[in-house]
Amino acid sequence: MKEKITVKMTDKYLFDFTLYYTYSKFAGFLTNVLGAAIAFMGIIMWIMGKAKGLNVLFYFVAAAIFIAYTPLLLRFRAKKQVQEIEQYREPNEFTFDEEGITVEWKGKVRNYPWEKTVRVVAAPKTIGFYYDENQALIVPKEDFKDRFVPIMTMVTQHVRPGCVRLR
Repeated sequence: MKEKITVKMTDKYLFDFTLYYTYSKFAGFLTNVLGAAIAFMGIIMWIMGKAKGLNVLFYFVAAAIFIAYTPLLLRFRAKKQVQEIEQYREPNEFTFDEEGITVEWKGKVRNYPWEKTVRVVAAPKTIGFYYDENQALIVPKEDFKDRFVPIMTMVTQHVRPGCVRLR
C-alpha cells in the first residue's frame, strides 16, 4: 500500500515542531522553572521587605525575559529557515509505503527506511519522523488530510514498538 501526500512547510509549522522539540528536553523545562523561580524570588523579597517597587519590577522583567526568550528566538529562527531553505519554500511529495518514507523534491529522491526511523512524535500541529537523533522529517498534520489513519497505521506496524509517540 502506498500513500502519497504533498507537504508544504511554513514558519508556523516549523515553529510548532521546534517549540515542542525544545520543551520536551530537560533544558527547555529548566528555562521555565528558572524564570518562575526569579519571579517567585521577587515576590519573597517584596514580602520580606528587602525589595521595593522598582526592584520587584526588575525581578518580573527578568522572569519574563527568561520565559519569553526561547519561544521568541524559535519563532524568529523558523521564519528565517523557511525563507532561506529552498526545500521548505516549495512543496515536497512524501510517499509512505511498506519500505519507509520517500521524499521527492525537484526531481531529487531520498529514501528513509522504517528500520532507520528512531522515533515518531506528535507536536500539536505536526508529526516528526526522526531518522537520526536530532534530524526529522516534519509533516504538518493538516497535510495528511484523509490519509492520516492509514499512514499512522502503517507507521505503527513498521516502526519499533515504543518509538511511536502520538497524541
